[in-house]
Amino acid sequence: MDITICENLKKYRKDKGNTQEDLAEYLGISIQAISKWERNEGFPDITLLPKIAAYYNVSVDDLLGVGRIRRREKIDEYGKRAFRYANVGDTENILKVWREALQEFPNDLSVINGYMYALPDDNEKDANEKIKLAERLINESTDEENYTTGAIQNLCYTYMKLGDIETAKKYANTLPNYMVTQNQIMMSLLKGEEAVKQIQYNLMMMTDEIYLNAINMAHEGNYKPSEKIRIYEYSLKLFELLFEGDYGFYYDRTYDLYYKIADKYAQMRDLENTIKNLALSAEHAIKTITTPDGAYSSIFTNRQDHKKEDISTNSMDNSAKWLLKDMQEEMFDFCRDDDRFKAIAENLQKYAN
Repeated sequence: MDITICENLKKYRKDKGNTQEDLAEYLGISIQAISKWERNEGFPDITLLPKIAAYYNVSVDDLLGVGRIRRREKIDEYGKRAFRYANVGDTENILKVWREALQEFPNDLSVINGYMYALPDDNEKDANEKIKLAERLINESTDEENYTTGAIQNLCYTYMKLGDIETAKKYANTLPNYMVTQNQIMMSLLKGEEAVKQIQYNLMMMTDEIYLNAINMAHEGNYKPSEKIRIYEYSLKLFELLFEGDYGFYYDRTYDLYYKIADKYAQMRDLENTIKNLALSAEHAIKTITTPDGAYSSIFTNRQDHKKEDISTNSMDNSAKWLLKDMQEEMFDFCRDDDRFKAIAENLQKYAN
């Protein structure tokens, strides 16, 4: 267990706004002794620890850094509990876990961040609480714990849900554009294998951004179903080119695209293409669950790893379960009695837990 008393002594002294002389006078010892402690050249006598802790209104555990370690372990346990609920799409219990964590650690930024993301934004009360938490994260974030970007993103979407587009735009304009990002700058700074790894990551992120932009374009634009299919197929081709069939985390994206294509074919009452794309969607949804952790195999991505926890965290649910739910939509009624449709649903049910 690390003893971090030198850093803590400096931190508490600065927080209190006093000097080494103030503490030395309180303890009845020399200034040189305090200076040595803060330089990590020695430790206070054990008999002085309770008096120092009382002076700064903290516990001895906090003074030694032990309290911080124990606090981190407890917060990590809350995170693991929330993750287990996320794996089965239990949003109600995710919120309960983070609310419990916030009651115990009301000033921990990672807990505030977790609770902010867990809060829904579909009602005014929760949306306003989310806004307050996001503003607090922006004001209190540090170099060590910086949650500013995520907080701004939450503010943008929450204000949008509340119908306050102008405020959402104001916050969006504080974020960097595509080309002025950490990822793009690092690509220019790194060399050799480090550069290749960064570039592969950038390519994955850019492909994902194209996917997000494409589905939003299809949603917002006045397009015919056949035109939306072209947009979705364009995104699929990009994923295919980059990952060469080994999608890892991005099976979560490709299953969604195949479903969207099936959805449009269903609107057009094209039975064969509806069934074909539903089957592909189901295949990819199942692979989000069954694909083992490991490195990607494509030459464009093989310096990157994928993990199941990445899929679960981002989709917040079991993809097979989601697809089964989507297949209950009225547009699929025309093919619901088809044996192939039933077979797809039966196969998905095996994984929808």
